[in-house]
Amino acid sequence: MKKVAIGVDIGGGSFKLGLVDLNGRVLARESFLTNSVSGRKAQLDVLAAHVAHFIKEARKKALRVRGVGIGAPGPIDVERGFVYFFPNIPGWKDTPLKDLLEKRLKRPVSVDNDANVMALAEFEFGAGRGTKNVIALTLGTGVGGGLVMDGRLFHGPRYSAAEIGHLVINEDGPMCACGSRGCVETYVGSGYFVREVKRRLKRGAKSILKKWTKENGKEITPLLVARAARRGDAFSKEIWRETGGHLGTALAGLANILNPEKIILGGGIAQNGSLLFKPLIAALGKKAFPIAARSVRVVPAALGVDAGLIGAAALVFAEHGDF
Repeated sequence: MKKVAIGVDIGGGSFKLGLVDLNGRVLARESFLTNSVSGRKAQLDVLAAHVAHFIKEARKKALRVRGVGIGAPGPIDVERGFVYFFPNIPGWKDTPLKDLLEKRLKRPVSVDNDANVMALAEFEFGAGRGTKNVIALTLGTGVGGGLVMDGRLFHGPRYSAAEIGHLVINEDGPMCACGSRGCVETYVGSGYFVREVKRRLKRGAKSILKKWTKENGKEITPLLVARAARRGDAFSKEIWRETGGHLGTALAGLANILNPEKIILGGGIAQNGSLLFKPLIAALGKKAFPIAARSVRVVPAALGVDAGLIGAAALVFAEHGDF
């Protein structure tokens, strides 16, 4: 029988599920809105019902379900599958997610942080294929990270490794939500990015963005700033140059320490192409040791919105030694 796994990507807006094969192909998918039901118990009930439906459909197609993998936000005890809390979903504090689902589904369940499963997905099936050492970052509201070292996810003894967004690159920098100053996230996270653009415009910076927001009612977003930069707007081009430079500084340090073959960038900020990648690569090349800079490639993520589903399923395959 063909082996498959059920991958679950838990996000603040929705729970996404996919039936995934050993080649990383999503054979079927379902989803439900996080706020379609209220509270942990109700959300678990809906999740378990969707998983049970997948198991039933897989049986009809003579597919062997190896287990259920879950990628979830926030701090997680990977060994126990224990959720300490979800940052954007209330009511999940101190949840033994693995135990609860295994008892209901009678299937093995693996749980890991969403940035880690993205890294595993890209390593096994995406931009990291053919390598052994990869750093993967998700550049969104915050900055998440995952490390694959010698072909395996690296968690650290307390499962808190790869908090790359909270690597300090300027001790006197902006205050971060974590309580420190000058973290990478304060320069690259989309929320901080937008606030900095607005701050500079309010102080009198000249930019086409002022016209677009006042006359056309557009909201400042990284995508809008990217559009302005491609129109030749000097202010917007400088914002992206600085953002790429800050991220390149952080990645140069990581390249020096870990000597990865690839650094993979996903998420909304990373979708702005050369505006981010060109200054980033220039900064990395200037600030990393030459041998580390020459041996690493910085590339965009390949799996897009399916990375969470695929990576969660990959947790199951990896645990069973299917790779």
